[in-house]
Amino acid sequence: MKLKDIESRLVPWFRSGKCVYLRGPIGRGKTTVIQSAAKRLNEALKGTYGIVTVSGPLLNPPDAVGYLMPEKRGEWLMSLFTQPFWFITDENRHISEYDGGIVLVDEADKMDTDVKKVIGEAALSGRLGPHRLADHGDWRVWMAGNRAGDRSGATKEFDHLINRRFEINVDDDLQSTVDFYAAAGVRPEFIAFAHANPQAVFMDPPPVPGPWCTPRSLHSLAEYSLQHVDGEGLLPVDTLFKEEAAGFIGDASASQLFATLELAREMPRFEDIVASPGKARLPTRADAQMLVVYTLAARVDEKTLGACIRYVERMPAEFTITFGKSVVTRRKSFVVHPDFSAWSQRNSALLMAITQIS
Repeated sequence: MKLKDIESRLVPWFRSGKCVYLRGPIGRGKTTVIQSAAKRLNEALKGTYGIVTVSGPLLNPPDAVGYLMPEKRGEWLMSLFTQPFWFITDENRHISEYDGGIVLVDEADKMDTDVKKVIGEAALSGRLGPHRLADHGDWRVWMAGNRAGDRSGATKEFDHLINRRFEINVDDDLQSTVDFYAAAGVRPEFIAFAHANPQAVFMDPPPVPGPWCTPRSLHSLAEYSLQHVDGEGLLPVDTLFKEEAAGFIGDASASQLFATLELAREMPRFEDIVASPGKARLPTRADAQMLVVYTLAARVDEKTLGACIRYVERMPAEFTITFGKSVVTRRKSFVVHPDFSAWSQRNSALLMAITQIS
């Protein structure tokens, strides 16, 4: 299932009360998409819902259910369980302060087998030893993990635990990745690179362990690259930065990325496009046009939107639709801008594309 489809199912999955387990290759966004559920639940259910993110490989059985502590009860010294540490949410609040939410056990495939048995019961019934999640609100236990063949240290799975949840395989999906990058403010060079090189972004791990490109590692590189933007707003193309890039995404993908960075230095200036959208130089190569589209989408504002629309309308239709979707993904308020509204009304394909943006 694609990440966009998973996003659309988060609320009904939660309402069902069932345990969801997202499985997929490394670095595809499984954790991020579940962590986005709180916002969607708050909007759909009109309540206060939270997220607890727990690293499965770090758990041991006492962590999962709390620790036994002595307490005097009359004449008797009793052993009572403390509350687990993960009753505190990612917002550093106790789970009882919410209407409910999701306890995400991340990297669940790597948990010790004894812990899997404990968490498996919590996923089915919400019970952890003496504790019941239902006593603190409407909480669910969901999980995310890699596949057995992903060289990620997965431990043995048990059939009775698999039978207590439903598993969703996360499919590679370029559009979901590009939309996430656009919403996160990733520089256009990286979005254009991903769009032009999906085989690099979704590659399998190399035969010899080392850095390689995934949606996550490319995003990490994009975040790091902000440390090296020059006075003209461009990224360096020197050997030092290329070596650093290879440390994130591997040598082969870094070489491909640097072709895009070189191309960025040949693009028409944003100011020239805004000043004269009908006459500003228009690149002829498809990869260059795509880079211009993402660059404009990242920089456009209310004052320059009309000029940018007139410029991209000089390109083939598929590029104009990409620009329109990217603009609205970045800022939904552009939908009601007079220039954008008029453009979408005379372009049925664009209107259909933006209505699919959640």
